[in-house]
Amino acid sequence: MSEKWVQAWGQAHSALSFFYYPSSKKTYRMIMRADVSGKKIRIELSNEHAKNDVYIGEITAAVCSEDGVISNSFRRLTVKGKESFRLKVGEVVTTDETAFEVKTGEYISISIYVEKGSLRSGNLIDNVELITARGNKTHTKALENQPRIRDSVRKVASKVLGMYFHKPIPLFQSIQLLNDENASSIIVFGDSISQQGYWTNAFAKRITDKFPGRYSVVNKSIMGNRIRLDFHRRFICKGLFGISALNRLNRDVLNYDDCEYVIFALGTNDFLQYGTISSPKSEKPTAKQVFDKVVEISDKLKGKGKKMIVFNIMNFGECIDSKPEKEKMVAQFNTMISENKELFYAVYDQASLTVNPDKPTCSKLEYLGGDKLHPNLVGGRLVADNINLDLFKSDN
Repeated sequence: MSEKWVQAWGQAHSALSFFYYPSSKKTYRMIMRADVSGKKIRIELSNEHAKNDVYIGEITAAVCSEDGVISNSFRRLTVKGKESFRLKVGEVVTTDETAFEVKTGEYISISIYVEKGSLRSGNLIDNVELITARGNKTHTKALENQPRIRDSVRKVASKVLGMYFHKPIPLFQSIQLLNDENASSIIVFGDSISQQGYWTNAFAKRITDKFPGRYSVVNKSIMGNRIRLDFHRRFICKGLFGISALNRLNRDVLNYDDCEYVIFALGTNDFLQYGTISSPKSEKPTAKQVFDKVVEISDKLKGKGKKMIVFNIMNFGECIDSKPEKEKMVAQFNTMISENKELFYAVYDQASLTVNPDKPTCSKLEYLGGDKLHPNLVGGRLVADNINLDLFKSDN
């Protein structure tokens, strides 16, 4: 079989806002499971949403145990042959190809020593572990996390707001492996409902169990993200919600040839945000406007040979920001998706799966978290368990 680069992991960058890392002279170690095998490794680093340059002192990669303990040797990663380099504001760099043998199911440790610069670009993705430690610990075999005050604030915010905020993952944009086993990636292109990981992680487990070594599930979701519009600049957490799905499609999906399927799970924020602290009333859409953008994205993906599975929108009538006019537009949008299935590779009706039959504009509370919008672990598992995995068969 021919060789190709496959994303073993990736995320969509937005501004980390108050979740950012203000200090330097620290090691950032990411531990992840490789759901595809590889003979070489390269990683993408992004400083897209920064206010300052970042100076990288050293990067190492190693195969490790599930708890992050490294038993074998480290591999140094370089950029244009240099072990240390500057990552400019707005810049994305890819490390040089480096020999690196990893088998499906093994764990990888990537350690980056940041000499100087605040880390403001990244995401809050819950499918890897991030360890932070003072000083250059890129060659330390067992690294203990050194907590920060901001982590405590993040946990308090999760309780107060009733939604889950994972520890932010800065800098890392993708981990790619040179694979010769016909592997490819499934990209989840969504908002916070996907970002928090309750259904995406359960889905990834189902995929890797059924198709071992065949797919990696790459979560490129951004909280608060909309299909049509970028984040509104009056919002206090400027940039956290990211640029629109349409504007980030190239960066997060089309630029990766290994992507075979795209799970499109967006639209909630297009209808829910307007008239709140996040977005003014003037940004109110119509169901048709949002649907047309979904079709436009589908056409772009088809043009690149990628199959798009569209999730309709879960009913959010119990949410504090909900209004009858918003609920009406969601129903119209979901009907448009249902009546135009032929425009997409597949449609997944998560709204009917989770609906409260006594309140048709609401999802069952037993499936929702404290904010009555995002699925909890039970709701996430329900969504993941009812996705038809036959859609991902090679002969389908």
